[in-house]
Amino acid sequence: MRDKHPIHTTLSTDAMKVLDRYEKELGAKNIVLERALLGMDKLRFKEKVDTQNISRIIRRIKTGIPGFDGLIEGGIPEGFVVVVTGPPGTGKTTFSLQFLYEGVKNNERCIFFSFEENAEQLINQSIRFGWDFGQYIDKGYLEVFGFSRFSTEEIIEIIDIFKPKRIVFDSLNIFSDDTDFRRSIQWRNILREIKDKKITCISITEKKFGFSANKFDDFDFMGDAVIFFDKKQRHDIDPYPAYYMYPQKMRLTKLNEIPFKFVFTDHGIELKIEAHIDRNIVCNTLDANKARLEYIATIDHEIRISLNSIIGFSELMKDKIRGDLNEKQEHYVHNVLESSKQLLQLIQPKS
Repeated sequence: MRDKHPIHTTLSTDAMKVLDRYEKELGAKNIVLERALLGMDKLRFKEKVDTQNISRIIRRIKTGIPGFDGLIEGGIPEGFVVVVTGPPGTGKTTFSLQFLYEGVKNNERCIFFSFEENAEQLINQSIRFGWDFGQYIDKGYLEVFGFSRFSTEEIIEIIDIFKPKRIVFDSLNIFSDDTDFRRSIQWRNILREIKDKKITCISITEKKFGFSANKFDDFDFMGDAVIFFDKKQRHDIDPYPAYYMYPQKMRLTKLNEIPFKFVFTDHGIELKIEAHIDRNIVCNTLDANKARLEYIATIDHEIRISLNSIIGFSELMKDKIRGDLNEKQEHYVHNVLESSKQLLQLIQPKS
């Protein structure tokens, strides 16, 4: 007889005894009786958790973004759905392409579903950063579907046949309206397929506001993680924006919930850790002294680069608009130059 009455059933203990008796007498399972009893079970649709096979080890998937994985304990937990969100033109698609490139480099199968760009545009965008997606498409490691108009069943079939480890959806705003998204049976079916197969997924969504608005939509709530992308004007005399990514949520992960500056390089996105940011999470896997020295050297180097840029830009602006500034503006530019030069002298390495 069973040691315990199963918790995932509404059958009485007497009914379970009857089933046990018949099975013992026949020496085998009585399928007919078992199915009849199952038909009486009001909890037969309840999903049962296999507690014996739950993994206690969190496998993390590297993003390929220099400086970012160290902030999220080494990478995104495998099988997570990550919502990458923010206003247009903030680097969301580039981040996602770089995430897939990291996968195909390591012989992982990947899929990109774009609902608003064609495949050629995406390939050209990747070429700009030196990512040869073409060879991985030819080798069968990557599939790019541009202007995707697949049904839910077709998307699930593609996932089932291709068996990817990484998927990107760009963007879900085209796929579904945010007000109906959480109730969407179609998306829930896709989500179940992704979760069952432990596929790590990036779902891009669009926002009409930056992270300073401190607002959320229904897309954000369905993710295991949310990374907000934004850009801000530095100040009036600098026409170029600064770009930020802000990890707002990631389950099973300790986060510094602050915006991190990043830049677009010839090889993709790269994080720039600012001097004022707590680097404890970044350095938690390093020897303490080594981490401290590395941190100081990195910060000193970045500050010197920044100060040299400020000095060069200020002198250039001063020469270009000489005579067009009023006394207050000239005084401001002069102070910026002098302060930057003094700071640079203080942190110059001793010869």
